[in-house]
Amino acid sequence: MFDQGALQLFLRGGVTLLILAACSIYSLAVILERALVYRRITRAVAAVRAEVEEALAAGKVADAAAACEARRHHPVAAVFAAGLIPLQRALERRFALAPGPDLTAALEAIRGAAARETAEQIAHLERRLPSLATLGNVSPFIGLFGTVLGIIRAFEAIAATGSGGLAVVSAGIAEALVATAAGLFVAIPAVIAYNYFVGRVKGFTQEMDRAGQVVAEAALREATR
Repeated sequence: MFDQGALQLFLRGGVTLLILAACSIYSLAVILERALVYRRITRAVAAVRAEVEEALAAGKVADAAAACEARRHHPVAAVFAAGLIPLQRALERRFALAPGPDLTAALEAIRGAAARETAEQIAHLERRLPSLATLGNVSPFIGLFGTVLGIIRAFEAIAATGSGGLAVVSAGIAEALVATAAGLFVAIPAVIAYNYFVGRVKGFTQEMDRAGQVVAEAALREATR
């Protein structure tokens, strides 16, 4: 049996290993897609933050909004843009923010818009991550199911021949071990990637929270001018 190689063992694994193979392909595809997305976002975070904060510090709200529009697909830029909308409306209505109820209302509108956009962007950033967590939890059990089937086949071989021995049970045991290894092969990368990506999303969330605060601080500066 063992001279047939790992490919023959895989083919003998039947539906269980086919399911695990499909899970592995999907998991690797999600990991690659999310890694590329997060890499693109990370490379532009500093540029987005610097450009918008510089414009706001100089009181150029329109320039800050234009910078966000140029990078509208970036989550941090999207949060900046969401917060800038009520700020621009307040400036257009009164030309300046006056301390008092108007300023309080403007700050609440800015923070509310930024928070809503942050929640929406987090949902986009976490897209497909739950599937990695699911595969990390389920794949070992699928492998265990294949293991149990392999052991059952080994006992069936013993019953059919009426005797034991390595030659009789080796095929079923080998299939069982391959199923176990396949389940772990799918689960381990999925769990590692999931935990890593969750950490990246938390970092992006902090950047988006900061963006909302920066716009609120810009509103306060406009109120003192």
